[in-house]
Amino acid sequence: MLFAVSGISVWAEEALRPRFEVGTSFVWGNATELVLRDGTYNNPISRLVWPIPLSLALNLAAEWPWTSWTSTKLELEGLAPLGKGTMVDEDWNADMGSDSTYAYFLNYGVSHQEGYLTGHWTARLEQAFGDRNFKVLFGGQYRLLTWEGWNGTGSYDQTVTTLSTKATTRGTSQVTYSGLLIAYRQQWLLPYLGASATWQDQAWSLTPSFRISPLAWCFDMDNHNYAGTATKTYLDNVSGGFYGQVSLEIAFGNEVVKGWGIRGSWEGTYGAIGDTTTTTSLQYAYTFTPVSNAAGAWFQETSLTVFMRN
Repeated sequence: MLFAVSGISVWAEEALRPRFEVGTSFVWGNATELVLRDGTYNNPISRLVWPIPLSLALNLAAEWPWTSWTSTKLELEGLAPLGKGTMVDEDWNADMGSDSTYAYFLNYGVSHQEGYLTGHWTARLEQAFGDRNFKVLFGGQYRLLTWEGWNGTGSYDQTVTTLSTKATTRGTSQVTYSGLLIAYRQQWLLPYLGASATWQDQAWSLTPSFRISPLAWCFDMDNHNYAGTATKTYLDNVSGGFYGQVSLEIAFGNEVVKGWGIRGSWEGTYGAIGDTTTTTSLQYAYTFTPVSNAAGAWFQETSLTVFMRN
């Protein structure tokens, strides 16, 4: 009985100590921006896939235990890309407008641009309930990602109708771009529910975990630049997407070296749909066009982390 009480006391003292963690990660993935035709993902007008090239991240975390069965954890991550990627912009069956002589219709177009990830920041606040073997998790994550698309080439299959004769011609044009073409930003707010379980021995522990939510929300902004003479900005407010995250962690340590380990993780969202407002500026003239259920967004990301903790 004496040994049992002593063991519980030592465990309780350990459980109530703040825990700090620092790690570095390799991260890769992509994010997608959609212009929707009928409020679904099935038949979009436009799809832009933005790269998250292989990147190096710094991870910081602090966990404060309130009792032996509940704690609060704050995680911060900043990411620096190790190179550039390729942004792919596809368009299908779009009315491109007309002038006094011709009407233009785009059958299919695709462009490839140099995609630069210019910002990637995440913050997670999480409340855990449970013992060292099983925990229920409640939390939320904020993600801010920004890109720029530079230079590139495009191929466009287009139909041109002469308004006076109604005669149509179809052809494919090849275009080369230079300079800054598009700047894109995604801001995600991801409340979630999750759980983790831990199997451990004296020198190691294995912890799988998951986090899910049907309430993924994103505010994103796409700014198109037309040779520096005009800009068209799309402001999207999308919600209702499904968020999921799974991870597997193996940690090593003893009473002298408290812990180091490796963690693999995948997370992503899918299905968010919402409204978009298009702002067009040409010199000093501005127009605003709101459209319901015309925007979609998602992301997916994989990371491999090496960490140390006390």
